[in-house]
Amino acid sequence: MKLNFNALKKQNGGTAVEFAIILPLLLLFAFGIIEWSVYLFDDHIITNASRAGARHGVIQGSPRVSADEIQARVLSYTGSNLVTFGAQNAPQVNVKVGASPGGCTIKGDELAVRVNYNYTFLLLPALSAGLVPPSLTISAATVMRCE
Repeated sequence: MKLNFNALKKQNGGTAVEFAIILPLLLLFAFGIIEWSVYLFDDHIITNASRAGARHGVIQGSPRVSADEIQARVLSYTGSNLVTFGAQNAPQVNVKVGASPGGCTIKGDELAVRVNYNYTFLLLPALSAGLVPPSLTISAATVMRCE
């Protein structure tokens, strides 16, 4: 049995067709890694922002820190650190001490800072044909005792 190498040489364009089949999967994989990395980075930033806001609210000082100042600290932290791709949606910040909203007034009360952020994907929903939702909500809550 003799192998016909001339028939193998005449398969022009086979590589281009294989590349065209694999390219969408490679793009989905590459952009998926990038966008999920940014999502996880923003999740980390939201968690740190809730910690920074709670820590700012519980530290002993005169005068006491108000809920508006805690919210401003969280929004300042997220405004300078979040990766948003131009989407301008600010996180929602809720501050609660014990059962009432506001800053620390009594030593030993629990101060809770909850931050919610709606993360919007850039390319992943379009590339995945609807397998990935266009946005996800990132939530973080931190509870600390007032000093």
